[in-house]
Amino acid sequence: MKILVLAPTFLPVVGGAELMLLEVYRGLARRHDVRLLTPVLPELLHRDHGSSEYDALVTFPVERYEDHVTLMRLRGHRWTAGALPPFSLSAVAAVRRAVAAARPDVLNVHYAMPTGLAGVVAEHRLGVPTVLTMNGRDVPGPGVPALWRWWQRALIALVTDATYVSGYCRDAIYGRGRGRGEVIANGVEIPPPPGDGAAVRAALEVPRGDCLVFALQRLAPEKRVDVVLHALRRCLDGGTAVTLVVGGTGPEAPALRALAADLGVDKHVRFAGYIPRDVLGGYFEACDVFALHSTYETFGLVVAQAMSYGRPVVTVHSTALPEVVGDCGVLVPPRDPAALGDALSALAQDPARRRALGEAGRRRAAALYAWDRVAARYEAALARAAETRRAG
Repeated sequence: MKILVLAPTFLPVVGGAELMLLEVYRGLARRHDVRLLTPVLPELLHRDHGSSEYDALVTFPVERYEDHVTLMRLRGHRWTAGALPPFSLSAVAAVRRAVAAARPDVLNVHYAMPTGLAGVVAEHRLGVPTVLTMNGRDVPGPGVPALWRWWQRALIALVTDATYVSGYCRDAIYGRGRGRGEVIANGVEIPPPPGDGAAVRAALEVPRGDCLVFALQRLAPEKRVDVVLHALRRCLDGGTAVTLVVGGTGPEAPALRALAADLGVDKHVRFAGYIPRDVLGGYFEACDVFALHSTYETFGLVVAQAMSYGRPVVTVHSTALPEVVGDCGVLVPPRDPAALGDALSALAQDPARRRALGEAGRRRAAALYAWDRVAARYEAALARAAETRRAG
C-alpha cells in the first residue's frame, strides 16, 4: 500500500502519540510506502520538548508544512464550549499537495483537531479512503470543550473508518459501548530495552533498603505530580523509607521543586529531568514501584512501559488508566494523596505482592501491547479502508 499519514505533532517532540507514530509506521514501512505529513514545529516547542535521539529510527519520509492558516488560533474556543470550527486549513492544503504528488491508497489522520477536516476533504473531494485515529487530548476529558464531541462524531461519520487508542476514547465520544470503529491500543517494546538498575540507584544515591518509586511524565498541570509529592510525605510520616525519582520536564518543574522543599521531602526526591532513551531502561529496572498520577490519559504509555519491565504500578482510577492496567496494578481515587501514599507504603512493605503484580503486568504487556501486534492491527485497518476504493 501507499500510505499517507497526517499528524499535528511528531518527533523531535517526544510523547506517547509521537512514539506511537514512530513505532507503527517504521514497522509498516518495511512492507509499504509510507509518507508522513506534519507541521513545522514552533521553536518554543522544539526547544522545551524536542530531542534528536530518535531521529535515526525514522525510516520513512517526513514532510513538514507551515501551519499558518488554522482556526485553532481564533479566540473563543473555550467560552463557546467548542462551537467554533477547530480545524487547520493549512493541513487541508498540505494533504491536497501530497495526494497529487504521491497518489496514496489510504490516508491515516491522527487527532480530530486540528487535522480531521483534511481527512474529510481527502475522502470526499480527493477520493482517498481515510481512517481517523483518535489518540490525543482532543478526546472529551478534563479541559476539553464540550462541543468538540459533536465535531468528532461528525468527522468520524464522514470517513471510511476510525480507530481509538483506548476504549475510553470511544466511550468519551459516543457513550459506553457505542460508536463505530475499533480500539487499537498503543504499544511498547517487547522485550523492553535492557538497563542497569543498580547503576541508576548508585548514581542517584538511593539509600540501601529504600523503596524506589519512579514517576515518569511531562511536568504539566494535568499530571498532578504535586499529589505524588504529598503522597511521599504521607509515606515518610508513616515510617516507610521511600525515595521518589521524578522523570520528565515541563512548566511545573520549578513549582514542584519548591513544593518538595516546603513539604520537607526534598532530600527524598530526585528530579531526573529528561531521561534519554538509552538509559531509560535502567530507571525502570531500578524502581520497586512505578507511580503515575494524571487526571487525563487517553492511554498512558509510561504505565504500559513499566508493566513491560515487570514493575508494579500504582495509578489513579481516571480516564484510560484502569483499562491499560487491568488487574495488574493498584488504582486509587484521583487527587487523594492519602490513598496514593497508603498504596505506595503497602507495596513498599510487601515484596511478594510487588512481584506478583509485576509479573502479571509483564504478561499483560507482552500479550496486548507489543508494537508488532499494534502495527499489524493498523495495517489490517488501513488495508480494509484501501480496499473500499478498489471495490468501488
